[in-house]
Amino acid sequence: MPISSVVASTTNSQNSRRVAGLFGTVYDHLGGAVVLNLLWGLLSLPWFAAALWLLQTSQLVGVRLDAPIVMVIGLVAGLILVTYSPPTVLLLAATAPWIRGADSPDRDQLMAIVRTRALVVQAIGLGEALAAALLGANAVFYHHWGGWIGAMLSGFMMWLVLALVLISIYWLPLLCLDSSTPVRQILQQGVMLVFGRPLTALMLLATVICVTAMGILSGIGWLCGVVSLIAVQSYRVLAGLLPYLDALPTRTRTWREILRPWE
Repeated sequence: MPISSVVASTTNSQNSRRVAGLFGTVYDHLGGAVVLNLLWGLLSLPWFAAALWLLQTSQLVGVRLDAPIVMVIGLVAGLILVTYSPPTVLLLAATAPWIRGADSPDRDQLMAIVRTRALVVQAIGLGEALAAALLGANAVFYHHWGGWIGAMLSGFMMWLVLALVLISIYWLPLLCLDSSTPVRQILQQGVMLVFGRPLTALMLLATVICVTAMGILSGIGWLCGVVSLIAVQSYRVLAGLLPYLDALPTRTRTWREILRPWE
């Protein structure tokens, strides 16, 4: 029996079972987790370079405009670019079967998923980074208004950036889980999962932020399994939500129905 099953079945607390199951799953595939993490880091170097350029540029602009918020937006946009990249597709596609106790797909299957989803994921990442940058520009504009109105509108723009990240939190794992499902359907499913279970999405986002911060602060941890850990946790959360997704109406909803359900 895999260690993840033993650990999860012998823990008393539900939260403890979840944590133990997460680390147990990674432990069962520890070698693969480390290798995939290192491979992801090496393949992502061009995206890291682009993110670093964005961060440096936003820092210079923020100093010139006396608006530290610009640097935050640059950091968010850079992280989005690194996250929505072909190397991340490879990592997610390789770790998805671990949740059901299976091994990673073979090289041909992985490359087929990457070829199918790489451009789509990259386009989504560029779109999200651009949207975050535009919202950040609005935040800076309102910040220079001064007064409580400017502060309120500037803060509202930053909340919209957070909402943008939250709404799209399931898109990447869903896209890499099934390469045959139409992209539009997956994007709608991801949004419905967030609106249907908002607390779960917030907890996953908080977990991703905390684990990422620990990986960055620890230095070596960032390349030795942290990203694989985040991928496994994302699929563990999705595994609990898929029954809810299957219970949703099969009729394809429009974006207007999702974003404005009261009409």
